[in-house]
Amino acid sequence: MSEGDVEWDFDDWPDVAPTEILPGLWMGGLADEEYLGCPLGDGHYSFDSPFDAVITLFGDAQPSPWGAVELRFGFPDDDLEPTWARTCLSLAAFGHAHWSVGWRVLVRCQQGVNRSGLVTALILMLDGHKAQDAIALLRSLRGPAVLNNTSFEQWLLDGAVPYPIERSTGAPTA
Repeated sequence: MSEGDVEWDFDDWPDVAPTEILPGLWMGGLADEEYLGCPLGDGHYSFDSPFDAVITLFGDAQPSPWGAVELRFGFPDDDLEPTWARTCLSLAAFGHAHWSVGWRVLVRCQQGVNRSGLVTALILMLDGHKAQDAIALLRSLRGPAVLNNTSFEQWLLDGAVPYPIERSTGAPTA
């Protein structure tokens, strides 16, 4: 945990089940059976995934169900290293590009609070939301513990996304 992070009572944390942030954009964590080493149910091999694309940010997660494109980048919920920040921006650009054309996108990490909050906030920022508005939206829908990692929150507020992206073309507008 980063210096200055708040200790949270787990009653303040959301359930791991995905929350729809905006139509087609979801944020969540992992259920017990979604960890590596746990037996998977028959439905895992179905092509009836509720998501078209999954961004997984926890290294011990089972792969997403069949029929969904998945990008994976496991990194710790700790101080944000510059290389992790750059990778998170790339993941957010992927998520935004697919969400903006109608794909159902899930961003998930272990609990569905910090790493998924970071990348989901970046997707919202790429869509034109101000950092503080994106953070407030996530907290209003997922719970007050979202982005309790002050390193992640401060990076978002300090200008993680330096320019808005034109939604229709993906081209920078500044």
